[in-house]
Amino acid sequence: MKILHYSLGFPPYRSGGLTKFSMDLMREQISEGHEVSLMWPGEMKLVSNNVSIKKGAPVDDIDSYEVINPLPVSYDEGIKDFDVFTAEGDIAVYEQFLDELKPDVIHVHTLMGLHKSFLKAAKEKGIRLVFTTHDFFPVCPKVTMFRHGRICASVSTCEECGVCNNTALSLKKIQILQSPAYRAAKDTAIVRKMRKQHRDEYLGDDTGRDENGSAGTAEDYKNLRNNYHEMLSMMDVIHYNSTVAKTAYESILQMPEGKVISLSHSGISDNRKMKDFAGETLRIRYLGAQSAAKGYLLLKNALDELWKTRQDFVLDIHFEPVESAPYIRSHERFGYDELDKIFDETDVLIAPSIWYETFGFTVLEALSYGVPVIISGTVGSKDILADGAGIVIDDIDEQKIIDAVNSLNKDRLTKMNKAVIERQDIMTVSEMSQRILNECYLEG
Repeated sequence: MKILHYSLGFPPYRSGGLTKFSMDLMREQISEGHEVSLMWPGEMKLVSNNVSIKKGAPVDDIDSYEVINPLPVSYDEGIKDFDVFTAEGDIAVYEQFLDELKPDVIHVHTLMGLHKSFLKAAKEKGIRLVFTTHDFFPVCPKVTMFRHGRICASVSTCEECGVCNNTALSLKKIQILQSPAYRAAKDTAIVRKMRKQHRDEYLGDDTGRDENGSAGTAEDYKNLRNNYHEMLSMMDVIHYNSTVAKTAYESILQMPEGKVISLSHSGISDNRKMKDFAGETLRIRYLGAQSAAKGYLLLKNALDELWKTRQDFVLDIHFEPVESAPYIRSHERFGYDELDKIFDETDVLIAPSIWYETFGFTVLEALSYGVPVIISGTVGSKDILADGAGIVIDDIDEQKIIDAVNSLNKDRLTKMNKAVIERQDIMTVSEMSQRILNECYLEG
């Protein structure tokens, strides 16, 4: 099968969960004998806005097609230049490209940077279109639907979108971020440091500060959403990576046919084993960012309160916290080759997200090493959790976190570990790829 993916690009220029998923899936598909290409939004030229497609050198046998003068990529910073972000593009360019490439299926991983005319050209040619819900960009320009420490209460009406998006990047800055010069410099030490500082500030905030002024009216953002809804409506099937994602999308938009298929990645294998919980100290592990939306601030507040009554636990994190505590042990960022050691030194993983997390790889990673989990009801990977292998906290708050941690003792942790070993399914990237092929690419 000839498969064309559309994503944000190749590492190290692009990173994060979306990029890892798409790269791992493409590599797996190549190993299965498929012919795989990636189209991605590239340079926005300063002197010309003519759309073209530039073929580059293959990456890991994946053919590369850079769209020159795509739509801007807003990341999770918001949108305020509506006409620029909804320009349709030159359909003739995409028609010619698809006539030459002749893909059997197009797998779209994001609508960022994508001209609607590309999807129109694919529909006219009868090419099957699949979309994976990595985030909520088609619904929320800030991607997260998170505001003032909670899931946005006005997401359906767009009443607060203007204020929330007022900090969106300027088009000039986006042009720089999509330039070949930035692409070459992004992985240098100084740029990595600047990016980390920006992300720490962004994630440490509640992702929706009130600012002076407004980027647009509620009607502007409804029209923007309608534009993305039209694009989603062209898809033959939506690949939801969790019931959390499916429920969230369908509560706001009339969606095409959907399939729920949980995720995996190339670092996942079955490493489950019986664990020894004989230590006197409960070792809690948090592998997310220092983020209000990810629930870190909620978790710290809960453990601060718990520390007043018991001092027999530690919280291992992998960043330098803005504010530490006696029970916190801070570590460097980790690689997948360190997961064995990390989970050997973990009694329970906690993923306390407040926002809707479409999946959550860290939960699958912990389970693959036999580690029990505590997760909030808004974490998509709750779908995969075997009975007894962990604790799901609906409507998570500080007291519920305290109660969950207090419920853990050697006997309960041993039973949870046993449940992971006996009942938990550990899906590999190969199994995921086969399900996507059979349920999304071939059905219909």
